[in-house]
Amino acid sequence: MTEGRFEIDIHIDREPKDVLALISNYNLHTAIHPLILSVEQIDTPPGAIGRYLITDQLQLGPLRFKIVYRADILRVTSREVYTEAYQSPGTHISNLTQVNPEPGGSRLKETITLRAPGLLFGYAFSQAQNAHKEMLERIKRYLEKQALTQA
Repeated sequence: MTEGRFEIDIHIDREPKDVLALISNYNLHTAIHPLILSVEQIDTPPGAIGRYLITDQLQLGPLRFKIVYRADILRVTSREVYTEAYQSPGTHISNLTQVNPEPGGSRLKETITLRAPGLLFGYAFSQAQNAHKEMLERIKRYLEKQALTQA
């Protein structure tokens, strides 16, 4: 197994509560996550807030393929969301998302830790980095556009 970590952050012109509401609602992630095709909520075990089966569309060279994985929302507070995702074979992602107030809005910061078998690690890690960078940009656009339409 190989493990790596990356962090990304972005300023969003919205209050932390608005940012957290979007991030903690996986049913809206098809609008903000560039790889997600569908989200299905399933029975949630004790100790978790929500459990989902998520279908992603991936690409490797000219090949396009779908993967389905389990994602759990384990903690939501007034400043953070902690999730874990599991995909076969042996891939695990933990995501600590923190949202803090700053002048003119919020600072959204993700810390992603990915563990995967050695042969898959490079591909999985680069896909996660690219997808989450784009996702933060989409969150910003989604929430700031929403703020403009509410004004």
